[in-house]
Amino acid sequence: MSTATPHKPIPARLAGKVALITGAAGNIGSATAHRFLQEGAKLALIDLDAAQLQRTEQALVATNPRIASSVAEHVLRVVADVTDEESIKRAVQETVDTFARLDTAFLCAGASYTATSIFDTDLELYDRLTRINSRSAFVGIKHAAAAMRDLGQGGSIILASSVSGLRGAPGMTVYAASKFALRGMCLSLVAELGQYGIRINTIHPCGVNTPMFRQTWTREQEQALLKTVPLGRWAEVEDVAAVVSFLASDDAQFLTGGALKVDGGMVCM
Repeated sequence: MSTATPHKPIPARLAGKVALITGAAGNIGSATAHRFLQEGAKLALIDLDAAQLQRTEQALVATNPRIASSVAEHVLRVVADVTDEESIKRAVQETVDTFARLDTAFLCAGASYTATSIFDTDLELYDRLTRINSRSAFVGIKHAAAAMRDLGQGGSIILASSVSGLRGAPGMTVYAASKFALRGMCLSLVAELGQYGIRINTIHPCGVNTPMFRQTWTREQEQALLKTVPLGRWAEVEDVAAVVSFLASDDAQFLTGGALKVDGGMVCM
């Protein structure tokens, strides 16, 4: 059960906008899809897990009955490997063909693993994490930004990094490397994309109350880490979704190159 403070009322800041989400079948991607839809956006949901992606769409309809009779006008499901460039290129083009615009890309696809010493970390894990966490972001940026440039309306690209993309993460060397890479991409692209009115920012959550996070640490490790969070709890998916929706909105129209921490103060300790 969420311990986050309810976000009420939810503004309609994204009315008329189209948002693409990778990793949309995951916990954070799904929560962000709910938030975007509540704020008025139309959605392109991209994930490799077709069954879970369908369940995500069904949940969106269940909590937003207003779209039940016109789902296809509000939600596009695309089953695609986010690490494959041609698949992402096609997904972006399908989004533009369906909705005639693309305003936001939330590149949220990611993976983690159980904390492991570098001496027990093999190259297979390194290659897998780099492919899912870093390569997927690169190809997502490349093709979402190209579409936004060609449409000529600007846009917002948001990369799902981590507090491990801002500081060291003992036992999570490969994960930290893959998340630091997103920050490097962001900073390198601010000027290149800014000329087209495209903003790019990273978000950096601490532990988020999801199964993936729970599998990363032992119970004892998790309790020790929680003591370093001044607000005294882990993030909820709704906390992350609220920040992403802000970055997607015109309220953040002069914010680019930012690294927004969603960490309860953890990095300050």
